[in-house]
Amino acid sequence: MLNVSSNPADLLPQARIRLAALELFGQQGFDQTTIRQIATRAGVSPGLVIHHFGSKNDLRQACDDYAYRLFAEERVYLKGSGPMPTLERFMADHPDLQPVLAYLVQCLRGGGEGAERVYRLFCSLSDEMLTEAEQQGLLSLPEDRQAAIAVFAAWAAGLQMLGDLFARQLGGQHISDPDVMRRYAVVTTELLSRGLLSASFTDMLRSVIEPSDHKESNT
Repeated sequence: MLNVSSNPADLLPQARIRLAALELFGQQGFDQTTIRQIATRAGVSPGLVIHHFGSKNDLRQACDDYAYRLFAEERVYLKGSGPMPTLERFMADHPDLQPVLAYLVQCLRGGGEGAERVYRLFCSLSDEMLTEAEQQGLLSLPEDRQAAIAVFAAWAAGLQMLGDLFARQLGGQHISDPDVMRRYAVVTTELLSRGLLSASFTDMLRSVIEPSDHKESNT
């Protein structure tokens, strides 16, 4: 398992540079981060940053590749940890995900190809997790699976982007605060298991969203 939270002094210069860049990009954004800042945090010269990565854009690509590779490995952990690992335990066992998540959130905020790639990553992760749960008989996805997966991915991305605002609304400071995560997990479970809409209201909404002539044209 890759670990971005390792003691930087124990890492090779190239790994220290990538870690410093990932943390700074996540904290203050790509445009606001300079090669000199990255070099200072990594404890190397600006020239060594260029020597290893060529340019700031190439360094960002290296951070992209690293973040996606780390999440690919985390998917293996999630699949082997049972149907519902506690959020507190997961984040406590994986502090290395915090700077990576911050980096991915900055990619989403930046828009463009970077945001699209991150959202596809969230969709891929949602697809795998939901399919795994469905195969275990834990849930049943709607007929339009692609739309359902896109919605779950949007929820996940939105929570990460608004995480600290969400936490403060619940009396915390950060989305990773144990009490905030517990309340989020409880209410999400209740909403998804019990639902919000009555059967009559659901039928009424469906009649508006999918008129009878539209249904007939699809049969």
